[in-house]
Amino acid sequence: INLKGIFLCCKAVLPSMVKQKYGRIVNIASISGKEGNAGMLAYSTSKAGVIGLTKVIGKEYAETGVTCNCIAPAVVRTEMVAAMPAQQVKYMTDKIPMKRCGTVDEIASCVSWLASKESAFITAFCMDSTGGRATY
Repeated sequence: INLKGIFLCCKAVLPSMVKQKYGRIVNIASISGKEGNAGMLAYSTSKAGVIGLTKVIGKEYAETGVTCNCIAPAVVRTEMVAAMPAQQVKYMTDKIPMKRCGTVDEIASCVSWLASKESAFITAFCMDSTGGRATY
């Protein structure tokens, strides 16, 4: 789902975006797609694929008025994370200089900005939202 779903969605919307000479695609990747997480081979690989797909689409459609970017969050406080043992969440947040999970609203703000006209000169970009975990 992580990669194939995004591929199929992009494939479905790109023709109409190109036709109207405007569009914003914002994919959701993960810091694990950039750094790799031990014990999460399939997930990390699929999210790395999302980053690669985003960069290629962003470059291939750069002259059409369509931009394609992605967000690479660290751990975000979702229902799934809330259901995890506290020790496991602590292990993940200990890697984050802010020592906390991100929030859905924080990620949504990044998506909203990348989907806006204000980000018109940004394409093929992977934006980290990691509380300082990613330093490159």
